Amino acid sequence: MKRLLAFCLLATAAFAAESKPDVLFIAVDDLNDWTSYLGGHPQARTPNIDRLVARGTAFTNSHCAAPACNPSRAALMSGLRPWETGVYTNNDPAQGVMKNIVTLNRHFLASGYNTLGGGKIYHGYGSEGRTDTWTEWAGLFPSIKEHEENMNGLNRGHFDWGPVDAKPSDMGDYKATDWAINHLKTAPTDKPLFLALGYIKPHLPWYVPREYFDRFPLADIKLPVTKENDLDDVPAPGKRMAAPEGDQAAVVKGDQWKKGVQAYLATISFLDDQVGRLLDGLDQSPRKDKTIIVWWTDHGWHLGEKDHWRKFTLWEEATRTSMAIIAPGITKPGTTCAAPVDYVNMYPTLCELTGLPVPEHVKGASLMPLLKDPAAKWDGVAVCTHGKGNHAVRDANWRYIRYADGSEELYDHSKDPYEWTSLAGEVGMSDIKTKLGAAIPPPGSEVPSTSGAEKKKKGEGKAKKKKKADE
Repeated sequence: MKRLLAFCLLATAAFAAESKPDVLFIAVDDLNDWTSYLGGHPQARTPNIDRLVARGTAFTNSHCAAPACNPSRAALMSGLRPWETGVYTNNDPAQGVMKNIVTLNRHFLASGYNTLGGGKIYHGYGSEGRTDTWTEWAGLFPSIKEHEENMNGLNRGHFDWGPVDAKPSDMGDYKATDWAINHLKTAPTDKPLFLALGYIKPHLPWYVPREYFDRFPLADIKLPVTKENDLDDVPAPGKRMAAPEGDQAAVVKGDQWKKGVQAYLATISFLDDQVGRLLDGLDQSPRKDKTIIVWWTDHGWHLGEKDHWRKFTLWEEATRTSMAIIAPGITKPGTTCAAPVDYVNMYPTLCELTGLPVPEHVKGASLMPLLKDPAAKWDGVAVCTHGKGNHAVRDANWRYIRYADGSEELYDHSKDPYEWTSLAGEVGMSDIKTKLGAAIPPPGSEVPSTSGAEKKKKGEGKAKKKKKADE
């Protein structure tokens, strides 16, 4: 803690008086590539998200550091990967390891920024409201009642969807947008502003006003492109992650696939309207011309691809994200970048864009060269981790997956964009596996999970062996 405070004081003295650009930091929960500009689904309509990313550079091959809310957000906000923090899954508490880390918002606060946060930025991270973390933390915004319905008839908790008789202004994300617009217009101009807005939707349950469902008539809904027996060449750990006997079986049996797709599209459309309101509010504010906009979604989402729903896998649907950076005077409007990047690149990039020093613990590469020239040479790869020892590596053409038991998958995106055929066991693939595998931490180097999951598994294994021996 002493080192943290010393760093904060030093940063404050050096940077508080300087004129810095403002930052509008927009996080989105559970949005995959179902946007018009990424083309993840042919019926996705996101004119306002498209309008936002078109203001600067959109990264079309961006990926999360982990395919779940908690570890993805912890990695982006700390600049540290799951195997460095032990925050691998939603079940791994982040508070203990994050409390003494100079997180992104703490860094901006210590550097003289007015840091305002609202909505969902971290995942249940209890210290979001501490005075040494934000200038002001607004928390979540009241919304319609959720988690009390069973609209789709599946009886699977918040894995639910359907139209609600409510106004858009009744929704929490609408109120969060109002909050952000107000601060963009009224926050004091004598200090630079770091405004973090975390949208909840399209997180489950997919309850949004009926008008958004009406935009996507059920009879016209197209299902995602899938392949029968897609899991046949997937090793056991991947099949366990897919768990086809769970959500997918329930959706098919309950005849809810088209309704689920409709609901996800409708919820994205609601989100898109809020993004439009936010952009209009920024444009009407005195900060319009000097605000860096960062747009990111915490991970992807499956809707039946590989017989799976939700995130929690190492395939493209779960790891690919929507991400863009708009930096006045640096990025050019309407540019796209296909370089493989992930979210540990975000912290150093924002430091470089705003002239802040990069904390010692942050080792990721800044995206500044790609912001200046999206076609610049880039040697980096995207790495995604789901549970200790399970990793996916993505470059421009390939996805390589290695599980904790050593089993592998390998997909050639130039010929197999849906990842239907694993080439991991084919002759001639050793070089590409070795090259991509170099980005995976060596055995024994990963820290234990903060939940102690490994000890629990070992304990359960010993208990099973003892029981078998006793029998």
